[in-house]
Amino acid sequence: MKRFIHITFTLSILLLCSACGVGRTPKSTIKGFFNAIEQEEYDKALSHTTVSTESDYELYYAILKKEHDSILSNGGIKKIEIIKQEPSLNNHEHTIITAIIHYNDNSTREECCEMIRVENRWKIVADLNA
Repeated sequence: MKRFIHITFTLSILLLCSACGVGRTPKSTIKGFFNAIEQEEYDKALSHTTVSTESDYELYYAILKKEHDSILSNGGIKKIEIIKQEPSLNNHEHTIITAIIHYNDNSTREECCEMIRVENRWKIVADLNA
């Protein structure tokens, strides 16, 4: 009986942890996006965006590779700090996030990302035509 309770408890914890996955908050989306770029996991990075057609992937891969090289030239990411979140007054499914990326060489860069909620996940709006 104790073993059954232990297994049930362990499975419950695992399910709770998986429910708190990436994309549940704008902050986790931003961090997941830049960390995936740093690790050269471009498919994972694009999963945090609104890019949906594979025909766009080649162009975005080139952009993400350039961003990866920039991250490496600054010694990698030390931390990502969200300094401002501006929710839309009329729409709780849209926000603009301003973040400071702190690099290991002590340099910083400010990023501003428009985000929307898609299927209960926050995604970075990726539109080269905007």
